Amino acid sequence: MKKAIGFSLQLLLLIGLSFTVLSCRHEGKTMKPSSTGKPSEIVVVSENNLWKSSAGDSVRAFFSRPVFGLPQPEPYYKLVQIKEDEFGRLLKIHRNVLIINIDSALTKPQAELRRDIWASPQRVVKISSPSIEGIKEIFAERSSEILNLYDNAEIERLQALYSKSLNLKASETIKKVFNLNMNVPADYYVAVQKDNFLWLRRETNVMSQGLMIYSYPYTDTVAYNPLKIKSVRNQFTRLFVPGPSDSSYMVIADEFVLPESRTITLKDQLAVETRGLWEVRKDFMGGPFINYTFVDRKNNMVIGLDGYVYAPNTPKYDYLKQVQSVLLSFEFAEN
Repeated sequence: MKKAIGFSLQLLLLIGLSFTVLSCRHEGKTMKPSSTGKPSEIVVVSENNLWKSSAGDSVRAFFSRPVFGLPQPEPYYKLVQIKEDEFGRLLKIHRNVLIINIDSALTKPQAELRRDIWASPQRVVKISSPSIEGIKEIFAERSSEILNLYDNAEIERLQALYSKSLNLKASETIKKVFNLNMNVPADYYVAVQKDNFLWLRRETNVMSQGLMIYSYPYTDTVAYNPLKIKSVRNQFTRLFVPGPSDSSYMVIADEFVLPESRTITLKDQLAVETRGLWEVRKDFMGGPFINYTFVDRKNNMVIGLDGYVYAPNTPKYDYLKQVQSVLLSFEFAEN
């Protein structure tokens, strides 16, 4: 009798295990290892001669350009080059991979942009061509798209990380005041709350990150004008974002470097992204900021989402991506 029971138990366990394996493979979905690698880093798979050629020069020049709106030069991505025979199992699970190779069987250059080949989340770009000039040609043609692919992946990874531990009270306040759902990481706290302005802060021993959300009634398209965006931001920060000394306050620093604005599509609607530097008047603080301005048409309100970083003597680009990822987690709440 005991043997029968033991056999039945083993059979049930075997069936359960088989069901689990089948479930993991359902609809072509298989379990993949989590991707590894440092933020803002790309593993480049290329033979040494090709990497040292003018094609490699083009790739390096593109990704090593200084990011606009930072007080010190920082590249978009750090590149780590390896040869094809070094591209083994451990490196194949890197978060960002760029493969460049000469393929004499091809008749024209081509670029493949894919995701989650060997790990998840992962972005893989493969550029192939029968010639060095072809690699330069296709990379120049697709470079902006490739950069966006890697950038969006970095934002998605951060959002997935932050979603595991949230400040639900702050998120509820944002929904109530601004009609937006936003995932605010748990280590942010509300520094200032007004009827149409919210300032959240995250403080560590080495840096400070801030999020600002503000709104005002929409009247016309001047709301999208970069000068208007600058003026409105300065009005709110002068009133509600004080510096450490008496009568000091935050403003956009534009004496030497003007902020740059560009029109984008954000959540399927028109928006303006602005990047630049901020400073504290009557004090010695400053750093980069990023701002998104758009219109909540259901409620006829202009919304400003703003993130900034203060990190003296420390690289700031990755910190700025972190606040950007929080801002871009917003969705319009149902009325």
